[in-house]
Amino acid sequence: SSGLSGQRTGRSLSSRRSGRKRSQRKTLEPQAGPQRMFLESTADICVYGGAAGGGKTWALLLEPLYHVRNPEFSCVIFRRTYPQITNEGGLWDESMRVYPLAGAAPRESDLQWVFPGGASVRFAHMQHEKDRYSWQGAQIPLICFDELTHFSQAQFLYMLSRNRSLSGVRPYMRATTNPDADSWVKEFLAPWVDDEHPEFPFPAGKLRWFTVENNVITWVPAAWRDENGLPGKSMTFVPARVFDNRILLAENPEYLASLRALPLVEQQRLLYGNWKVRPAAGKVFNRAWIEVIDLAPANGGRDVRFWDFAATEKKLASDDPDWTVGLRLRRAGALFVVVDVVRVRASPGEVKRLVLATA
Repeated sequence: SSGLSGQRTGRSLSSRRSGRKRSQRKTLEPQAGPQRMFLESTADICVYGGAAGGGKTWALLLEPLYHVRNPEFSCVIFRRTYPQITNEGGLWDESMRVYPLAGAAPRESDLQWVFPGGASVRFAHMQHEKDRYSWQGAQIPLICFDELTHFSQAQFLYMLSRNRSLSGVRPYMRATTNPDADSWVKEFLAPWVDDEHPEFPFPAGKLRWFTVENNVITWVPAAWRDENGLPGKSMTFVPARVFDNRILLAENPEYLASLRALPLVEQQRLLYGNWKVRPAAGKVFNRAWIEVIDLAPANGGRDVRFWDFAATEKKLASDDPDWTVGLRLRRAGALFVVVDVVRVRASPGEVKRLVLATA
């Protein structure tokens, strides 16, 4: 029987499991720090994470458990594609470790959990822009997005209109995210993540209010009301990194080493929560990392040449077409040497003749 509370404050996440020892009990609760702050937020929309390893998936799975005794309650958790739900170690696998503790029964045919009290949690994808219209007429008390930067702003705003409830649960939305400097989410979270924003650094968990006009998010004061006397939507961001996930670091300390071994751009994003870094010259491969040698090893190596093709000739001074590049790499033991590079911006026929001549 579920021992979960449905209150928005002072909430408890616990579940009793029957068995040979009636006193056996497992408790589901957030870790102290950002995860607890996320699960205690009263915002209409709360976004959590901003780096890898902060316990984002578990926080999202725990959120619906506040309401599982309500037979009218339902929740939909979105990923952009179906495989992201069903892949090994993905949302569905993780839910198998959580929801049975609250007595829920899985329905794998439609990726749904049904709880003894009648509440349900469903996993769904929204791969294409038009897929959002499949939810026309839906009434969902709790909508969750796992990895918000994978979704478009249009998908997010449309589902905001589906966030309605007659269940007694005030409708609200939750989301998790990793950094993406080119995503609309960066602008949405700018006071928390962009040091050039005038409100930066906005306190974690502090509420802001917005309204949507002509599909544009407009920030408004807390006391703002529309022509019908309705307030804006409240939202907040709770950042978290792997350093906040003590359970993960204790059980899998190698994960931190894996994040530190990532290429520079991904390391900055996933380990340190950097929302401004993006691939650029000197960031994917830094010139300082590569030693220039007078002579490549002559013996014991293996050579490979790879071509990156383009086929546009530079005709005007203002033109900036892509380059065709052929790079010859030699591997000698643990040493990798760039032996030769050929670059040209030329027509398809000239590119073909260059490839043959180089070979």
